[in-house]
Amino acid sequence: MSAPPMETLTLYLAANKTRQSRGFTLIEVVVALAILTAGFSVIFKLFQQSGITATRVVATQQQVNAEQSVFSALKAINPAETSSGRDQAGDVSYQWQSNPISPLLQTRSSDGTSPYYVQLYKVTVEYQLNNQTNAFSFEQLGWSE
Repeated sequence: MSAPPMETLTLYLAANKTRQSRGFTLIEVVVALAILTAGFSVIFKLFQQSGITATRVVATQQQVNAEQSVFSALKAINPAETSSGRDQAGDVSYQWQSNPISPLLQTRSSDGTSPYYVQLYKVTVEYQLNNQTNAFSFEQLGWSE
């Protein structure tokens, strides 16, 4: 192996130096811009999606809070005495209706003379929150004498 002649090495270095001092070519700039555009479009989509998700989470949390508030107010009622009603809990207005879903049963006592009866009711609730009507239902025990 012999070393390349000095003239060839000098010409190669001079040609390479000239290319480096010229800067970027137009095609290199276009490719770099295309890569940047693709990267930014992905990043912006991620930011947009996270904003949409955050909005949905807030709306769902408001709905859950409203339902818990209404449920807390209604769990103290006796559906055997009051079968329907309407009320307001904060900024949530609601109306409810209860319907029996089991037979009327007498409670047991040691001597068998209990004056109390129980019955299972399905309580259906409709409520308005942020100009939207939503509904849920639950089961509750009613009692009478």
